[in-house]
Amino acid sequence: MLWLFLGILFFFTVFGVPIVFCLGIANLVMLWVMDIPLMALPAKVIQGADSFPLLAIPFFMFVGEVMNRGGIARRLVDFADALVGHITGGLGHVSILSSMFFGGICGSAVAETAAIGGLLIPPMKKQGFPGPLAAAICASAAVIGIIIPPSIPFILFGIITSTSIARIFLGGIIPGIIVGLALMVTTYFITKKQGIARPAPDRTFSLRRVGQTLLSAGWALTIPVIIVGGILGGVFTATEAGAVSAFVAMILGLFVYREISFKDLPGIFLATGKTTATVLYLCGMAMCTAWLLTRARVPFELAAMVQSITDSQLGVLLMTNVLLFFVGFVMDLTPAMLILAPILLPVMQQVGVDPVYFGVLMSVNLGIGLITPPVGTVLYVATGVAGVKFEELVKSIAPFVVAELAVLVLLIFFPQVILFIPNLVLP
Repeated sequence: MLWLFLGILFFFTVFGVPIVFCLGIANLVMLWVMDIPLMALPAKVIQGADSFPLLAIPFFMFVGEVMNRGGIARRLVDFADALVGHITGGLGHVSILSSMFFGGICGSAVAETAAIGGLLIPPMKKQGFPGPLAAAICASAAVIGIIIPPSIPFILFGIITSTSIARIFLGGIIPGIIVGLALMVTTYFITKKQGIARPAPDRTFSLRRVGQTLLSAGWALTIPVIIVGGILGGVFTATEAGAVSAFVAMILGLFVYREISFKDLPGIFLATGKTTATVLYLCGMAMCTAWLLTRARVPFELAAMVQSITDSQLGVLLMTNVLLFFVGFVMDLTPAMLILAPILLPVMQQVGVDPVYFGVLMSVNLGIGLITPPVGTVLYVATGVAGVKFEELVKSIAPFVVAELAVLVLLIFFPQVILFIPNLVLP
């Protein structure tokens, strides 16, 4: 049944059929083959989308829209510039650090690329960065947005596998910081080798400027504190945290920073609604797929097949991550997560892999797929923002992909990098 599903999925994907319709066709064929009434499809799609935790997704997407329009992103960039703008690589480091701040509020790589890239790529070019390199730095840094909590992929993984979202959020903190540091080191050596973005003689670290920009961005930086602190303190769930952050972001944009008005809200709600509708429809269809594959005992057969090759936990992890890396070339993160998580997690549990650990690993791996051709969504957003050719961007982003793969390998061999904080805070 797995090969039938994959064959149909990739056959229609090759011909450019949107992934959600590919899933629908595959589901209908599997229902027919398994002799299940076709009316089960709409019932399971509605049941899959009818989930309280999924409400977190539109809330965090709303936060991203408000940040783009309400001056929050610009203040985060100013604060990041005060911290690291004086280092060789200048605005490249600012882009990466801004993405870490932005990721701690929004959780969407695409929104992060559009916001940070739109603000920083033009001045990066003025500072001497070639357009493709500037776009590559911003695009690769956007992957941090789906690792540092809150993270939409973490929410999806938690929902579809019944894993604690709070623990996954905690598991993403250290890996997100390590990815950011790896990208900064890569940026430093590339810019130093090419002799670009050297700090101006009068540009030095200033505590006064750090304090001024922190004061300006301070309200925005309270959002991740509210999200993580509220969840850990048992004040609210991840979904309720999304609602709280959306409310705080709207208040900041309307009354504190005053860079959006009430007449802007309908446009923000519409943009959020369009994106949410796509994600929820995809979630519902993927939940139906997961139900069918589980009913066909595909996860158990796959686990038996993998264990016939190797019963080593490390061996299974390496095989699975190689598979996920190649899946990232041909499939976007959200459908890949929704389709593969319920199939692969039972395989991982058979060899004793912690679900939280695997959820973070899977998100990091598929996140790298966002910046690899031909389907890398973030790459296309970055080419549009920077006005560069796709092939030029692909060539420039290669060193940053290698840096993120190095972090992925580190996480595979040292699980405690992910599990240390979750086991310390929520044992």
